[in-house]
Amino acid sequence: MRKKHKPNIKFLLTSYFFVLIAAGFFVYGVLWFINVPVDEKAELYRVEQLKKQTGVDESAYRDLPLILNRREGCVTCHTGTKGLEISHDPEKIGCYSCHLGNRLTVDKTKAHQNMVLIPGNTSNAEKTCGVNGCHPQMISRMSNNIMNTMNGVVSVDKWVFDESKSPTFRMPVDSIGFAPAETHLRNLCASCHLSNEKTNYGPVEELSRGGGCLACHLYYSKEAEEELKENLKERGKEEKTKRAKEKFHPSISLQVENKHCFGCHSRSGRISLSYDGWHETLLKPEDVKGKVGFRILDDGRVVAKIKADVHSELGMICTDCHTSYELMGDGKYALHKEEQMKVQCVDCHLTSKPVTQKFSDFDFESKQIAQLKKLNDNGRNYLTVSKNGFPLVNAFVQNGRSYLIQKSSGKISEIKNPAKICVEGAAHKNLSCNSCHNSWSPQCIGCHTEYDDKGTMFDLLSNKEEAGEWLEHPKDLLPEPATLGIREINEHGITKKVVEEFIPGMVLTINKTKNEKPIFKRLFAPGFSHTIIKQARSCESCHNNPLALGYGRGKLEYKILGNIGKWKFTPQYSIIKQDGLPEDAWIGFLRERSFNSTTRDNTRPFSIEEQKKILTVGACLTCHTSNTRIMKDAALDFVKVKSMLTLKCVLPKWN
Repeated sequence: MRKKHKPNIKFLLTSYFFVLIAAGFFVYGVLWFINVPVDEKAELYRVEQLKKQTGVDESAYRDLPLILNRREGCVTCHTGTKGLEISHDPEKIGCYSCHLGNRLTVDKTKAHQNMVLIPGNTSNAEKTCGVNGCHPQMISRMSNNIMNTMNGVVSVDKWVFDESKSPTFRMPVDSIGFAPAETHLRNLCASCHLSNEKTNYGPVEELSRGGGCLACHLYYSKEAEEELKENLKERGKEEKTKRAKEKFHPSISLQVENKHCFGCHSRSGRISLSYDGWHETLLKPEDVKGKVGFRILDDGRVVAKIKADVHSELGMICTDCHTSYELMGDGKYALHKEEQMKVQCVDCHLTSKPVTQKFSDFDFESKQIAQLKKLNDNGRNYLTVSKNGFPLVNAFVQNGRSYLIQKSSGKISEIKNPAKICVEGAAHKNLSCNSCHNSWSPQCIGCHTEYDDKGTMFDLLSNKEEAGEWLEHPKDLLPEPATLGIREINEHGITKKVVEEFIPGMVLTINKTKNEKPIFKRLFAPGFSHTIIKQARSCESCHNNPLALGYGRGKLEYKILGNIGKWKFTPQYSIIKQDGLPEDAWIGFLRERSFNSTTRDNTRPFSIEEQKKILTVGACLTCHTSNTRIMKDAALDFVKVKSMLTLKCVLPKWN
């Protein structure tokens, strides 16, 4: 019998792979739009459908220009448009792709029928930016993006108002009703989500919120801004005297600047402010008139100049670190911000041998971004994000050293690896990078929130005035190093403890109504204040600092009587009657709280045992400063150093 021929599996798989690659370029092309031969029969069918919808008979459609393999009359009038990048060049994709309308006519009135004036809003993105052939994969990602759902903001607020049992559950902002927490969000928070409609022409500014795709990808050149101003002036004139020019179109591009982030991220965590070294104050504009070191924001808030993040000082922008799979999400629904964030300090500041990729190995999206930003070089070994394996298109390794290309300027800088003290020994193995390198965090001491049923509020979801108003009364705003605490992460069945930065998220009382008993909460929130500096915190700033330990501001003293050492803490702020703790504290001195103490289920302040360990090292630091040899050795192996104590050494005694 003849032997049955066995197919060459390797050959078949290889062939199949190259067929898919060829098909991908055939369908998507270099610029992310479909590139298929024109089908006149299909086009005729589309014409008939448009005729039924609009009642317009465009029998001369065959004489119209062919754009994206379909007939379009828009470009016969809109010629010579400047400002758009090649990926959105009207000569390549026309006007209809973004603005819709009736493409089968050159009559202005008919052509502008059902036109989308501001594409990219989530209400029209599926028909504009997200159509097949453009960016359909982005629609679900934008829908699940936490910048669109605001899920963590909503779930935490509901929990704080005692309207849920946990700060972690699925509840997007577009699903909220009119419970007290929900009206609180509608009044004060809900503008900061992508589905908030952009309704006015113009560039992204400090007061901009939402806008869907345009929230990040809209960029006005100087010429486009000037032309818009002229066009808006012309609108008020009689039709006969209008001379509106339409030559400079705003760009839809990857030119994402820090100002695109500012509108939302200068509130709440204030990271857009703190990154550039600005701290919010309670001062009024008239208080700082003519004074140096202050800035008045467009919403009237006054900010003071403090220390900027080292990356800001070097000229880096937000997108130099944050990738498309973070900013637009990866399609998965995130319950809190940290679930969507993937990039870590150690992805660039290497502590181990990096995993790299060649440009040819990039996924489709990363490859297109690298090409459009002119970062593609197949000779480079690009760094990858350890959490998801995607490449960092502007960071690479060469001759054992890491480099970053700034996306705004093209400047190439060497990336320094962490100091030995960061990676050696057991003492600091659980510290996050920001817990040591955070220079200051925006902190609010005490707040009272009350509902005024006689007032009125602007509902940020319905975009109209509603009855009732939420009022907030903050006390002190201070720029100081963060408090430290624990985030517990479960990896492969093993719980890992990481020391993180925390700030007072909500130490407040809430009056829902005049008749209800006020709600009191003392909650700290994990943060990343984006105030990184090269120099790490000193040992004393953690081990001998009551604010770092969670006790609040005050005097922390180590007193030795005979051979007995005792720690004593005297708070600076007054004690609150609701729980007997100082206004700015997270925990009591050598006390602990694990339940309802933070805005996450997996974070907490230091336990009593952890406090004792920290303060034991602090006792040593009262005699031996952090730059002495013995304390440097203690950072590597404190148990060994502790075994070498002399009779002069007096460690704390605990009751």
